[in-house]
Amino acid sequence: MFVQRYRKLSGFRTGAVEWMMLAFVVVLSGLLIAYFVWNERGLLLTSNIERMRLQTLIIDENLSHQLEGVRSALDSVRDALRGGSSCTTDCRRTLLQSLKRAMPGVRALLVLDRKGDIVMSDDDLRDRRLDDSNYTRRVEHMRDPDTLYLSQPYENTPGVFNIKLSLGLVGPDGKNNGAVSAILNPEYFDAVMRSALYAPDMNSAITEDSGRRILFVPADPAAMRNPSATPDPFFVRHQSSHRTETVLDGAAPSGEQRLVVQRTMSLRGLGLDKTLVVSLGRNQALIAAGWHSMAWTCGVAWLVFGLTASGGLILVQRRRQVLDDLAAAREEEQAAAAEKVELALNGANLGLWEWNMVSDQRTVDGRAAAMLGYTLDELNTGVIDWRGMVKADDMPGMEAALAAHLADSSRSFEAEYRMRHRAGHWVWVQSRGRVVERAPDGQPLRMLGTRMDISARKLAEAEIAHLAFYDGLTNLPNRRLLLDRLHHAIAKAARGNQYGAVLFVDLDNFKSLNDTMGHDMGDRLLEMVAFRLSEVTRETDTVARLGGDEFVILLEDLGQEQQQAMGNAAAVAGKVLDSLSRSYTLDGHELRSTPSIGVVLFGAEHHTINDLLRQADMAMYEAKAAGRATFRFFDPHMQVALDASATLEADLRHALQRGELRLYYQPVVDNGGRVTGVEALLRWQHPQRGLIGPGEFIPQAEKSGLIVELGDWVLEAACRQLVSWAGVADSAHLTMAVNVSARQFRQPAFVDQVLAVLDRTGADPRLLKLELTESMLATDMDDVIAKMTTLKAHGVGFALDDFGTGYSSLSYLKLLPIDQLKIDRSFVHDMLHTRHASSIVRAIITLAYSMDLAVVAEGVETREQWSELEAFGCNAFQGYLFGHAVPVGELAVLPVASTFCAPSLLEADAILDASV
Repeated sequence: MFVQRYRKLSGFRTGAVEWMMLAFVVVLSGLLIAYFVWNERGLLLTSNIERMRLQTLIIDENLSHQLEGVRSALDSVRDALRGGSSCTTDCRRTLLQSLKRAMPGVRALLVLDRKGDIVMSDDDLRDRRLDDSNYTRRVEHMRDPDTLYLSQPYENTPGVFNIKLSLGLVGPDGKNNGAVSAILNPEYFDAVMRSALYAPDMNSAITEDSGRRILFVPADPAAMRNPSATPDPFFVRHQSSHRTETVLDGAAPSGEQRLVVQRTMSLRGLGLDKTLVVSLGRNQALIAAGWHSMAWTCGVAWLVFGLTASGGLILVQRRRQVLDDLAAAREEEQAAAAEKVELALNGANLGLWEWNMVSDQRTVDGRAAAMLGYTLDELNTGVIDWRGMVKADDMPGMEAALAAHLADSSRSFEAEYRMRHRAGHWVWVQSRGRVVERAPDGQPLRMLGTRMDISARKLAEAEIAHLAFYDGLTNLPNRRLLLDRLHHAIAKAARGNQYGAVLFVDLDNFKSLNDTMGHDMGDRLLEMVAFRLSEVTRETDTVARLGGDEFVILLEDLGQEQQQAMGNAAAVAGKVLDSLSRSYTLDGHELRSTPSIGVVLFGAEHHTINDLLRQADMAMYEAKAAGRATFRFFDPHMQVALDASATLEADLRHALQRGELRLYYQPVVDNGGRVTGVEALLRWQHPQRGLIGPGEFIPQAEKSGLIVELGDWVLEAACRQLVSWAGVADSAHLTMAVNVSARQFRQPAFVDQVLAVLDRTGADPRLLKLELTESMLATDMDDVIAKMTTLKAHGVGFALDDFGTGYSSLSYLKLLPIDQLKIDRSFVHDMLHTRHASSIVRAIITLAYSMDLAVVAEGVETREQWSELEAFGCNAFQGYLFGHAVPVGELAVLPVASTFCAPSLLEADAILDASV
């Protein structure tokens, strides 16, 4: 160990010295290369700056010389225009033309009046395109004769920008009389500026003191057109420096890094009203491209040298290190491998086993022995036979897996089986292995493998399987397991000619218990119900929970005779009813919850699972309808009634769409038998069944919610009939009574719908009377009064139908804005036979008149009833005595006192006179 440490320390010192020497050489060479590259960079940058400074100076001199010539020419023109001059108009025009030809940088010479209009030009065309409105407005302000005024660039031809120089014509009084102007030729100045650009990345510009560019090369029309553009940042920095010449670098607005040389033009006494700055710029990246190339070349050469030298040194040191460490590596390799295997086995909780197949001796390590609660000595001495520890039921599977591995050596041995723990319980293990040694003839000699305790995984799998088929609250079979068992029960009953039964159990008022006592209490009640159901059923029966408070009991082998099976099923249903009806004690509370039970039998005939559950559910609802806390067997008539109800509902929906509904009208007459109004009654003209009265379809419409659509249709049709009658003198006075269902009246938009129908049809609301029943007034009285009051304000009348049969109360009767009471037909029918009914009729009439309400007697069928009602003071009547409900074409609006209908068909048509 000491020699090995010394060898490592000596090798480390030698290697460190070698690396230090190499690092010194590489760093020194790198510093020399960096010096030469930096020196080259400085020379290149200085050369470009000096050249750019020279070019800006040349531009300054050329432009200054040109502007001096323009100033001289303008002075000459101004002298010729003075009052004392002998130069005529032709002379002045010739002078303009001569001066323009003498100056190549001038495009045109102009004479302007004080308003900026062209008085004379070198070609005397007075072309307005030679001018710009922004500049001409300044002419009258040019009052200094020594100032040369420079205009902003303006664009007459797209993409061509002109600049104008002007001298003011100032009179003796100091007022402006106009100006002489020279329009500079942009192409000439562009050529001058381009002559200074010696590289394609360069640009040049002339900028006035406000930051506006007078000229820019290469051309940038968009920037020249924008007078409000932000000044160039380099120009701002130049102005801030207050120096004649600046050399600046930085980022342009486009983000490009540029080197810019700027020079303020001296202009040598031109008297120009603006300061001009010449700028020349280059892309710094292109300037640096020369020394960058040299830097890259030198850098790559230096890097190659460093890498080559380092690689050579590494190879030398590695070879030396390999030779030094070979012996130590061999020694450590086996120890490291053993340590890794040990760590892997500990981390995976794996035990090792080895099987000598010749001697049939199996040995394990400490982990494998601890899994079963034994010591190594107990398992490895052969005292305990390992095969005897394997559960007999799992032995065939393990032997099959072993045989498959021995037959195909490419497949590993893998098996899961149970082994007996020393404490007596079974432990699930997963065993994997492989043959590692064979005889020359291929006979297996030795196997190595691992063993893992998978009891926890097996337990979790069992729990998952249980949750998939059992209810989590009651631990009863759930719907999935019930359907599976019901499927097998149906098949078994068909094969064995035995009856079975399905009991559908629903707890009465369970929702109220949940709402009052809380869901926790409800869950505890469901647990107790499940326990009681299991107590009163056989072990072979299935008690399942479908969900909520619904349970299903599957009974099998109830007998081969239907009556016997019904008796056995009824006995079980009675036990369930008795058991679940007993009180429950929960947290000191004594609760009662009765069940409603539906029972359906199944036997040799064909049944489907869905049919049985649906029929049991129907029978359960029949039990609830019978008062709850009872059971009912499924009767095929229930299915027939349900199918008939569904068919009726479907036909009724089609009736609305196909226009099969009809309105019949029954007259309302006064004391003289004259028709004062009608009541609209609904009929259904069925295409197969003929005319159907409302008593057959209104209950189904109420149940399905179609009553709202039917009510809307009746109201619309009745209002249209009122409009039709309004055009005929004999019928214009008739009122129309329309019955309104409670569900329709409670619609939030009921008032708006009625008003919309009246507005749409144009019916007179004073002739419309809505009939309400007393049952509507039992709830939300404020809402009822509000709706009635709103419609009453629009002229709609209200009648209280079937008065006396509901829960009449004088306290709310006086609050309701009603116009009429209708005496129920039952009182009219009995008033000649009992004093009680007669007294009620008399009291209703008296009450109505005392409250200023009209009163109508319904169901008047005989002359005696009519006479008696007249004696009581009633003055409005409705019934078969005066006419049946008939279509509008058969309705007579003339007095009907001499044509009373015989009462022979009263009972037969009673249903047809029921209203919506």
